[in-house]
Amino acid sequence: MKSYKELALYDMKSAEASYEYELWNKVGRESQQICEKYIKHYLQEHHLLTEELGRTHNLKKLLKSIPNYDNDIYRQISIVTGYYYETNYPGENYIELDKEMADEAIEIAKSLMEYIDKL
Repeated sequence: MKSYKELALYDMKSAEASYEYELWNKVGRESQQICEKYIKHYLQEHHLLTEELGRTHNLKKLLKSIPNYDNDIYRQISIVTGYYYETNYPGENYIELDKEMADEAIEIAKSLMEYIDKL
């Protein structure tokens, strides 16, 4: 199995390719996945990834598991935390992202990665 970090970097390539084709919802989904996998990478590297955290997709819950997590990063990931489901499945919670939302999502993913790399 690849590591969480490798999978997050792979998802970043997918997000960037999706951006080139203006697939805004795909960019949002990938950005959520990047954040999730990158946080799990940190938690695993620091022996903080429990079975429960390994199964969750809730970015806020995952980030709160990092000791002394940054509140600014927490606010940022709150934006993309539901993008995987909200942009992927029809229903009352379905949303369609535009270019600005996709820009914001990918920037949030990059900010989170930079933040975690500095920890």
